[in-house]
Amino acid sequence: MTILDTSGLWSTGDEYRVVRALSVPFSEYTQDCVITCMNSLQLISINAQEDVLALLVDWEAADTAQSAQNLSNTEGKTLVEADVLKWQVSNNGVTGPQSEKQRVRMELRNIFAFCTCLAPYLGDDMMTTPLVRS
Repeated sequence: MTILDTSGLWSTGDEYRVVRALSVPFSEYTQDCVITCMNSLQLISINAQEDVLALLVDWEAADTAQSAQNLSNTEGKTLVEADVLKWQVSNNGVTGPQSEKQRVRMELRNIFAFCTCLAPYLGDDMMTTPLVRS
């Protein structure tokens, strides 16, 4: 089990926050992968590390807003018939918080693009897995 290096800007639990924001399945493998990538990122760039922490705050704020909107069940809908009070889904139902979470996820994917162990979870459009020969 890999341990997150908290001697820099990382705090305990940040690895789980990254897993949630990237929407990768939680497992021992993905947790080790993310921790290894975060430890490497800490050595590569303090600025990138600060960006990741800021993006995690943005993602959590958007997630909280999305939860509140899900409870109200009116976001992404337009009132189309005032006399009948009928709602119609607009913008394919994509809400502001969902768009923000997608933006954060894309920026995190770009920052962690050097992590080949995440490639199978993040799709082939952003990352590629190197061919390893035995």
